[in-house]
Amino acid sequence: MFERFTEEARAVVVDAQLHARRLGHGYLGCEHLLLALSSTGGQIGVMLRRLGMTTEAVEAATLRLVGTPNATRDREALAAIGIDLDAVREKIEASFGPRALEPSPRRRRRWVRRGSCDGGSGYGALPFTPRAKKCLELSLREAVALRQREIGSQHIALALTAMTDGLAPQLLSSLGTSPSVLRTQILNHYRQAG
Repeated sequence: MFERFTEEARAVVVDAQLHARRLGHGYLGCEHLLLALSSTGGQIGVMLRRLGMTTEAVEAATLRLVGTPNATRDREALAAIGIDLDAVREKIEASFGPRALEPSPRRRRRWVRRGSCDGGSGYGALPFTPRAKKCLELSLREAVALRQREIGSQHIALALTAMTDGLAPQLLSSLGTSPSVLRTQILNHYRQAG
């Protein structure tokens, strides 16, 4: 199916992975797809931002709905017992040099353990949630329904509006729009452009 994705749609999926990693999530969900769509420079990104779905707003709503990543919880737990993580980091870097806490580059393994897509390095593809898989499947259906051969970022956005359960409808509502209103606006925009 990914061979039918436009370059922009592929970039959305890649960016969704990057956003998920940055937020400390060990999976790729619909919230990450929406976050990637809102940050794209294409027409759908511009439209979403015009509707108030900026990258910052989508990220804040995602963190509100999904919760705080473990790294932030750890920082808060340490602060509760009087340990300032930033002060510790500064002291370590003053003693051992900048970026002393970053993992050292490991020699690349020639083999990968079965059942692991990245050999444990943490840099492989994140697993898609079942709803994110469903969303990408729906994007194909959206393209077919519009009689278009390629799947673009607008089809991913339309698929998100078609989701009836999970985080996508909640996220859109918390951002001040209903899935049906967003869907109508996307379809109207692309009908006028086409």
